[in-house]
Amino acid sequence: MATSNYQAESFQDIRGRNAWHRDTAVEVVDMTLDQQLTAAKLDWKVETSSFIYGDDYQHEELKTQVAYRADTGAFIDVYTSRKPWQNREIVGHFHDFCNEAGLKLTHLGNLDGGRTIYAAAYMSATDVLSVGDFTDHYLILRDSHINGRGLNVSLFSNRCICTNGMHVTIRVGSKTIAHLGEFNAARINELLDAAMSTLKVKSQTSETLAAIAITREEAVINLISAFGIAGEPVSEQPKVVQVALKLFDGDGKGSELLSSYNTAYGLLQSVTEYFNWHGRNTGAVKQFQSVLNGSRATQMQKFEQQLVGVYIN
Repeated sequence: MATSNYQAESFQDIRGRNAWHRDTAVEVVDMTLDQQLTAAKLDWKVETSSFIYGDDYQHEELKTQVAYRADTGAFIDVYTSRKPWQNREIVGHFHDFCNEAGLKLTHLGNLDGGRTIYAAAYMSATDVLSVGDFTDHYLILRDSHINGRGLNVSLFSNRCICTNGMHVTIRVGSKTIAHLGEFNAARINELLDAAMSTLKVKSQTSETLAAIAITREEAVINLISAFGIAGEPVSEQPKVVQVALKLFDGDGKGSELLSSYNTAYGLLQSVTEYFNWHGRNTGAVKQFQSVLNGSRATQMQKFEQQLVGVYIN
């Protein structure tokens, strides 16, 4: 069995800190599987039926089926020669993974009307970059009722003072882990070790960026290089540049802390705050979904890599 000894602070110690999941998940510690499914509103089944055309002519011979929620009848996807996985089976796999890895599943939730199910296992103690600045790290397991999507494992880092979440890609060497693949102890050990290494690099990067002082002019250059239009004044730059600069200048939550005040880390947090809470208003759940695994996640990762290239490498 793999074991996670990275936890220097227990989940019990951080309960109630904030709702990083935007109320798309619930805490499920010390619940039975049935209680977890009920609490997360996942106590329903996936059913399938054949297509019906024209005058109610049912093509029984077709291998293609329509998958839908048994409780609401809501459409999920079209399956071809696929047996639907039930929520109980998916969450059971999450538990198997956590048990093998020596982690405890702490949250269970769903996105996109239950098409995607995810769980979070509290991964690490918080990083203390300066007094009052904490970041919680979770291992996120996602699976889906949509065709072509397998069990995905990644890290999610949440800066607590501002609830700025950032998706962290897990890598083994130079390779990104997109799906778990074969479910066995050796694979879980490999992935958990990679997650530990990724988390260590993430923590070291944050600490280093927090110690690097930058000027406002440097902040403008970095923001325009990543998101803006070269040669144009700030007043003519895209919204992301203008808002992130204001957040860096002092409007951002936690921007007054030593870790963020006029530092490269503070600039990174101004960008993560923008993509977590500003930009195009798509609603809290859609924003979180994009932060977890969408365009907002991609933009934040690229900007962090840019800062690492400029100030660390």
